[in-house]
Amino acid sequence: MASRRITVTFLGTCLARGVLTLVSRRIGSPFRTAAITATFPVGTLNLLALTPYISEDETAPAVGPPSGLSLLQQHGQVDYLVGDGEQITLDHQVDVPESGTWLKVYAVNTDFYDHQVNAQIEIDLRPE
Repeated sequence: MASRRITVTFLGTCLARGVLTLVSRRIGSPFRTAAITATFPVGTLNLLALTPYISEDETAPAVGPPSGLSLLQQHGQVDYLVGDGEQITLDHQVDVPESGTWLKVYAVNTDFYDHQVNAQIEIDLRPE
C-alpha cells in the first residue's frame, strides 16, 4: 500500500507577549513530514516565532514549550521560523515510525500586539 499525503493545519491567535501551543488530532499511523509552511502577516516584524513539534502526547501547556521534539532542532542555528508579510515553506523530511503521535506548533509572540498563527505541516501517512 502506498503512502498518502495530507496537510495538517494550525490556526489561532497568539496574544501580545504570550505563547500558544496548537495541537493536531492524533495521527494513528507512521508518517514522514514532507513540508512545513508558515504564513506571517505584514506587521509581524519577525516578533512571532513558530516552532513545529512532534509529540507522544496531546498536551498544550499554557506556559512554556510543549513536550516533544522540535522538528527543526537537528541542523539549524535556531529551531523556529519568523517573518513579516511572507509565507515560508521548508521542504523538510523527518521520519516518525511510531503510531499515535501528535504534531504541535508552538508560537512565541514578543510583540505588544496579538498575531495570527497560520501554519501547515504536510505529512505522508505510511501503512503500518
